[in-house]
This record gives sequence, structure tokens and C-alpha cells, in this order.
Amino acid sequence: MLTVSGREILELVAGVVANPTAGGGRLEGLRLKGPAALEASGPEQVAFFFSREYQGELPRAKPGLLITADPFVKPLQASGLPLWNDSVIAVCADPYLAMAKITERFAPGLSEVSHLPGSAKGGIHPSAVVDPSATLGPRVEIGPNCVISAGASVGEGTVLYSGVSIGPGARVGRDCVFFPNVCLYEAVTIGDRARIHANTTIGSDGFGYAAIRGSSGVTGHQKIYHLGGVRIGSDVEIGACCTIDRGTLSDTVLGDRVKLDNQVHIGHNARLDEGAIVCGGTCLAGGASIGRYAYVGGLTGINNRTHV
Repeated sequence: MLTVSGREILELVAGVVANPTAGGGRLEGLRLKGPAALEASGPEQVAFFFSREYQGELPRAKPGLLITADPFVKPLQASGLPLWNDSVIAVCADPYLAMAKITERFAPGLSEVSHLPGSAKGGIHPSAVVDPSATLGPRVEIGPNCVISAGASVGEGTVLYSGVSIGPGARVGRDCVFFPNVCLYEAVTIGDRARIHANTTIGSDGFGYAAIRGSSGVTGHQKIYHLGGVRIGSDVEIGACCTIDRGTLSDTVLGDRVKLDNQVHIGHNARLDEGAIVCGGTCLAGGASIGRYAYVGGLTGINNRTHV
């Protein structure tokens, strides 16, 4: 099992021990097996206290290392809780960001699906179908029943779980991971280090029909065939069961570092600029756009050509 020293964790998050004469004296020699929720933490774990919402959990917390922020130090010291004397308490500028960094540090030992860049070993399952004209980079891993279509390319170190389908001419960058049954249509381009979760579809037709009118009114609908593609940048994460439509005549675009929660729908020709975050159940209609590092809450509907 992966263990990390308390000293290494403090260096990772630029932390400073707040109780050196109490529990902080245990820093040297402290080995940690991973992060834990505050109330469930034990002596070989690191926990986090960054919001008063969690102060009710403090009496039950017994972490080897507690990461917190400066405003919480004096209240912790005055609380009389055993935590002050039994745990190493460290202060850093942003405990929530520290938690994110620490989860990455422990991910290879705690999860077989961490897929940090460079971890892929390569290999093609016998049941996978790879067109002879497709291009595969070094160390690409292709799972059972995957299909890589004509002219498609998959970059170095990318991992495709079972049932992934890469359409004709689609391009996938390096060190990506696609979980089971991700489907890319043709004319989809994805940058490096993308993480796309199960059952997401990218490049399906946009929803567009022109009314056919007769003397008595509408008599039918003519489908608008969507001839654009989808362009997605690097360091993007897309949740499970998302749908991203291809553009009508030009492309649907997701910039670098965009993050989509589960069950998000991105309509044709929508644009999400760098770092935009969209929470679960949100739908963007055709041509809607989200600005740089904007946040959109869950179950939100954004109308055609609306800019956030």
C-alpha cells in the first residue's frame, strides 16, 4: 500500500505546522495511507477542515494530519478537543485546493482508475476492431469490443475501456482515458489528457428541423443535416452520460480545462471557453456560450445563442 510522509504532504501544499509543541511534535516519522472524511479519519490518514459546516465532526476526528486554514487555528486550540494534542495540525493558504492536490498524490495507490499521465502500459484486446488505416501511438491500451474506425488516430498513452467507439477520422490526443461505451462520431477532435466517463456520446447530430408548409399549415419536417464537427481542448473532463452535438455548419467547441458533470447536454454550435464548469443535468441550446472559468449550476437551461 502506498504511504506518504507527513513532511512530504506539507511540502506539497506549502503547509506550516500550527501546534509544534503539542500534536505537531509527531510530524517526523508520520506515515499516511491516504485522505479521509473528517469524522471518519484515523491516525494514518490526512483530513481537512476548511468550512464551519464541518465543525460538528471535529470531536470524532482523529487524523494523523489535519489540514486547515489560519482562521480556524485559534478556535481549534481553544476548543479543548483532544485533536489539538493528538494530531499534527497544519495551516495552508487554501485547504480545499490542498485536498485536491493530496488526492492526486494518493490516487495511484488507492484507485486503479486514476490514470495519471504516463501510467498506461499499452496493449490491444483480441476482441477489439482496429481499422488498418487508423493510427495508434505508443502505449495505447484498447479494451474489449472497442472499435477504431478508418483514419482515426489515438495518441500515446491513451486508455480506452471496453466498448469505446472512435468514429472515422476522429482524433484523440495523448494520455486520455475513455471509460466504457464512450462514443465519438466522425469529425471529432479531442486534445491531450481528456478524461471522459462512461456512456458519453460526442458528435451526434444536432437537433434541427425545418418546417415543410402547405396550404393547410405544417405538413412535415425536413431534417437539417449537421455537417460541422466537435473540437475539444486539452485537460478536459466530461462526466458520464453526457451528449455533445456536432455543429450545423461550423464546429461545437469546448476549450482547454472545461469540466462537465454527469448528464450534461451541449447543443450544436455551443461554445465553452477555457475552464468553464457545468454542473449535472444542465442543457445548452444551439449556439449558447459559456465564458472563461464561469460556473453553471445544476439543472440549468440556457437558451439559444445566450452568453454566460
